[in-house]
Amino acid sequence: MSARPFRDEWRRLKSRAFDLTGNSTAGETVRFDLWGRPVEVYRNANFSIYSRQPCNARCHFCVEELRPASRGRSLSVQKSVEDDDGRYFDAMAESLEALRPLDPTVSITGGEPSHDPRLPRILALGQARRGRKRTLTTNGSGLLQEREGKRVIDWIVETGIQHLNISRAHPDHDRNARLMVMKDGLTVDELRRVVAAAAAGGTRVRLSCVLLEGQIDTVEHIVAYLRFARSLGVDNVIFRQLMKTDPAAVIENHVVKYSDRARVRLEPLLDALSADARFSFARQIVGYYYYVEVFRFEDIDVVFEEADLAQLEETKRSGPGIVHELIFHPNARLASTWQPWDGILGPPPAARAALDASAALDAS
Repeated sequence: MSARPFRDEWRRLKSRAFDLTGNSTAGETVRFDLWGRPVEVYRNANFSIYSRQPCNARCHFCVEELRPASRGRSLSVQKSVEDDDGRYFDAMAESLEALRPLDPTVSITGGEPSHDPRLPRILALGQARRGRKRTLTTNGSGLLQEREGKRVIDWIVETGIQHLNISRAHPDHDRNARLMVMKDGLTVDELRRVVAAAAAGGTRVRLSCVLLEGQIDTVEHIVAYLRFARSLGVDNVIFRQLMKTDPAAVIENHVVKYSDRARVRLEPLLDALSADARFSFARQIVGYYYYVEVFRFEDIDVVFEEADLAQLEETKRSGPGIVHELIFHPNARLASTWQPWDGILGPPPAARAALDASAALDAS
């Protein structure tokens, strides 16, 4: 049942309709001291743990590369790593403790976390700190591999991850491998085993599919993908329009060019779905740089998302000082953006001296 009736103007305006107090999911901010510094944070802000592990796929639509490109930087320039496990996990634990007044949701993303040797310890720390609604996003390729005596999927389930997002661009294994430029992705049978293991332990799997010209780009393609998901035991799928970049700052690398060429416009698809009796509208979510609509198809939750990095910058300009996201970077610093050099909030005091000393040593 929808909490609000459908608003056509929100579909047309998308994230430009965002009003923090009027239509956001939380409707408010939280003010508290973060290591002696006053901060104002959106009530539903997420704490993202950004894995240091390089992704083994080479998607032409890679979001990890698209985000810095939209700010005029390359991924290789912006991504620095704290190699010392002690400093890294001390800073993460202190960050989670300092954010207790907010009680944020926690997500683990990358890079590719399923191949990260640190993942079991990251998962255990998230469980110990009891982060609200914990999620992991992955291309799935390492989920059946062993880390410290257990399969990665078993670590995920046993540490209480509620949602496991697995990226898959196409139901067909070979076509998916070509689109994601990934030789070691899960086969359909392996994916089915992962879904079964997750369901048995109470972790809900969501398949995440980008909308690509000539691939999944029509209502019937969406229906076929949903039937594929259901055959695996998955009842939750998200379809994403390729993220838009900020034209004022973007550098045109191969990911930006491919995304602009292959992007399927979401709005006409949503209009078609609204006229299709097989789909029933559930709700809309207006975010500070993203727009979401949720439908039901048979017994499947179907989510559609559009995101605009230029709108992200506009929202930051119109509401200066409000933190919408919390990203714990691979360099063990906390920031309010996906760029570790911008919106720096940490490291926490206890970890700062050690991290600064390490950075100075690396630079010498």
